[in-house]
Amino acid sequence: MRGSRRILLLALVLGAIAAVLSWRMVQQQAQAPVPMARVVVAAQDIPVRTKITGSMIKEEEIPVSAKHPEALSAIRQAEGQVSRLPITRGEQVLVTKFTAAREESGLSFIIPPSKRAVAVTTSEVIGAGGMLLPGDRVDVIAVFDAKTMGKDMAAIILQDTEVLAVAQSLEGDLPDKGITEKAGQALNGKQQAEPVAAKTNPKPQPAAKSVTMAVTPEEAQRLFLAESYGKIRLALRPSQERARVDLQEATLASVRSPLRQGAAQITAASISPVTLNAGDTMKVEITVKNVSNATIRSQGPEPGYTYVQGQTYQSQNFGSQAGSYRVGLNLSGQRAVEYPYRWGLGGDLPPGASTTVVGYIKFTSAVNSTDFWTGLIEEPANVTHDNVGLVSVTVTAPNMVMITVDSADLRTGPNISSPIVSQVSYGNQLKLLGQEADWYKVQIPDSGLVGYVAAGWVAVPTGR
Repeated sequence: MRGSRRILLLALVLGAIAAVLSWRMVQQQAQAPVPMARVVVAAQDIPVRTKITGSMIKEEEIPVSAKHPEALSAIRQAEGQVSRLPITRGEQVLVTKFTAAREESGLSFIIPPSKRAVAVTTSEVIGAGGMLLPGDRVDVIAVFDAKTMGKDMAAIILQDTEVLAVAQSLEGDLPDKGITEKAGQALNGKQQAEPVAAKTNPKPQPAAKSVTMAVTPEEAQRLFLAESYGKIRLALRPSQERARVDLQEATLASVRSPLRQGAAQITAASISPVTLNAGDTMKVEITVKNVSNATIRSQGPEPGYTYVQGQTYQSQNFGSQAGSYRVGLNLSGQRAVEYPYRWGLGGDLPPGASTTVVGYIKFTSAVNSTDFWTGLIEEPANVTHDNVGLVSVTVTAPNMVMITVDSADLRTGPNISSPIVSQVSYGNQLKLLGQEADWYKVQIPDSGLVGYVAAGWVAVPTGR
C-alpha cells in the first residue's frame, strides 16, 4: 500500500516536470524571430489596362514563406506600368500582371474587351507630327469635299480612341529580355534576387505608315468609310483628358464665322418626302432651343410659309435683320445665296424655351438627286448650327422615274430572263408607262426605246 503511494507521487512529479519543460520550449519557439519580406500589394481594386500610380499600391511586411516568387518589393517597380490583368485589393502585385511582362506576344492580347484593332494609314502630318506613341489617345477627324457630302466639311467621328500600335510597335513592348533581375534587399542575412519589370522609353516614329486603334465594330465601319471617301486626321489628347465634346461639323461657311457658341441649337429636324413629282410640296420641320441666358429675336417669314422652287428669302422681301435668328434649308450645287429658304421662329424665344418651325417648298420642275439640309442662322450670314438632317431629294417630272443605280438594265420583258435592250446610267429620267409586279415599263425620252426596269433600281415619286 505504502509502495503504491510512492509510485503515484513519483509519477505526478515527473508529469509536472514534463509540463514545465514543454511550456518553456513553446515559449522559446514563440519568441524566435520570423523572417519577413517587403512586398507590394494593391491598395485598391485595379482594373485591366490601368496605368499604375503610387496611390493604387502600398508596401507591406509579410513572412518570407508567404511572398510569391514573382511579387514586387518596391512601389517604384510598379509605378508607370500598365495592368494586363485585374488586380484585387490586398493582392500581391506580380510582375506578370503587367503588359510589359507578358509572355504572350501579338496584338490580340492587348485589345480591350468588345473592341477591335483597326489600322489606318498615317504620316507625320496625319499622326500629330509623327509624335504618336502606343497607349496615347486621339480624336479622329474626317474631312470631306463637296463632291462627297454636298459641301466641303470636317467632323469629329471618333473621340477618346486608344492607340494600340504605331507601325509594328505595340503598347507595352519591352526590350528583348523583357524582365531583368535585380539584387533584392537582405532577407534573413541573405541576398535574394527579385524580378523587376523592365522600364521602357518608347520613341516617336515619324516615318510610321500605320496607326492601329481600338474601336467598337460600329466605329470600325464608320472609320473605314470615312477613310475611303475622305481624309482623316488624328488629334492627340492630353494624357489625362477623357472628356468628350459635342461639336457640329465645320464647313467653309462656319470657318469664316467667329468661333463662338450660338445662342440657340437645332434639337430635331426632318425633311419629307424625299421623292416627289413636279408640282408636289416638301415639308421641312425644325425644332430649335434657346441655350443662352437671354431672349433671342426672330423675324419673318412666319412658320408655315411656302416657297416656290427658285425663290429665296431675298426675292420674297424677307431681308435680314442683323442679330435675329431664323431656321433655313440649304442644298448642294450652285445657288444664289446660302440657305435660300428661311423661316422665322414665330416670335422671340425666351431662355431655355423650344419651338418647332414648319415650312414648305413647292417644286415646279424635276431635280436630280440633290442633298438638302437644315441649319440655324444668326442674320445676316452667321450659320451657328449647320448640316442637320441631311437627305437626298429627287423630284421627277410628271409620270417620270429616275435611275438610282450606276447602271440599270432595260429588258424586253418584266423578268431577268428577258434580253437586255439597253443600259441606262444613274440620274437619267424615264417616262413611266406602267407597272407589272416588281418591274416598271418605261420609255427613254430621247430614243423612244421602250422596255422594263427593276423597281429597285428607280426612284418613284411619293403617292404613286
